[in-house]
Amino acid sequence: MAGLVACKACSKEIAKGVKKCPNCGKDQRNWFMRHKIMSFIGAIIVISIISSALGGGSEETSTSTDGDTKATEKKETIYKVKDVIKADQLEVTVSKFEEKEKVGDQYVNKNASDGGTFVAIQYTMKNVSDEPVGMFDYPTLNLVDEKGTKYESDIDASSNYLVETGIDNSKILSDLNPDISVTDTQVYEISKEKFATGKWYIQVGDEKVQIK
Repeated sequence: MAGLVACKACSKEIAKGVKKCPNCGKDQRNWFMRHKIMSFIGAIIVISIISSALGGGSEETSTSTDGDTKATEKKETIYKVKDVIKADQLEVTVSKFEEKEKVGDQYVNKNASDGGTFVAIQYTMKNVSDEPVGMFDYPTLNLVDEKGTKYESDIDASSNYLVETGIDNSKILSDLNPDISVTDTQVYEISKEKFATGKWYIQVGDEKVQIK
């Protein structure tokens, strides 16, 4: 007879579309129709999993993109002697560099150690802010090789070079007031043989000035 189907449990013929078998009481609906709420929750979970998977794929692409971005990032800016560098409230300019075996004048001088050489620089600092800048806020200037090794200045040699150059407007214990510029010196003692090879920089804060 048209419109009849066999019961899923007792196999007796029942009308098509009935929810329960009138003979044995077996629910004829499929699992999804019997558990609509669970089916809905399951569907959400499946969608979430698929979304996560797609998101993961996008993240990998993003990571790859980040890698490409890092690979194509703008290279570190390397300044030249006489370039102006902005360092917080100051503008710093390495104005001169010279290699010397001795620094000072005929009365006060110092010779480089055996096997060593003096790397002497002159630089200016200008306060471009609206407030005084104390000496503890001045950027540190280091001699740096191309491997990133930092060398601090030689205090005695720097003082002697200051005398040699006749520079007398550096600020040691007083503040540098707005719109005021001062000139100072630094001298570094380094192996002469080592300095003869590779590239060398003066690091001003986070920036580098190539001197060789």
